[in-house]
Amino acid sequence: MHILEAVILLIGVVLLSNVLDHFIPSVPVSLIQVFLGLCAALFMQVSIPLKTDWFLLLFIAPLLFNDGRRFPKRELWKLRGPILGNAIVLVFLTTLLGGLLFHVIIPTMPMAVSFALAAILSPTDPVAVQSISKRVSLPEGVLHIVSGEV
Repeated sequence: MHILEAVILLIGVVLLSNVLDHFIPSVPVSLIQVFLGLCAALFMQVSIPLKTDWFLLLFIAPLLFNDGRRFPKRELWKLRGPILGNAIVLVFLTTLLGGLLFHVIIPTMPMAVSFALAAILSPTDPVAVQSISKRVSLPEGVLHIVSGEV
């Protein structure tokens, strides 16, 4: 697929996801986008080759920068203890327990791969936190702790 066609398809998927988010407000827009992207990949057999370093540079870095820029600095410093506790202790426990669970569910998967998969899934996604916090009334302190550990 040429890059221009891929860009037009992705813009169309984003626009469709925003329209669907308007009609289905109980589902986060990021889940709708994942579902639409999966449908495009499976049914339309769309394949967009993208190297991981470019993906990190073009998508992940700007999202994290924008989220960090909007985060209140005083709250970050005031809540540094709980934020570091969540970022280190909870991620470590999630990785350990998730890796063991993956190995129990799929015994043929090596332990190293199980732990690597759990480590990939354990960090908090800042975009998901912001999306969920719009729909659920979270206390401001909890929202800052979860957003700050990213």
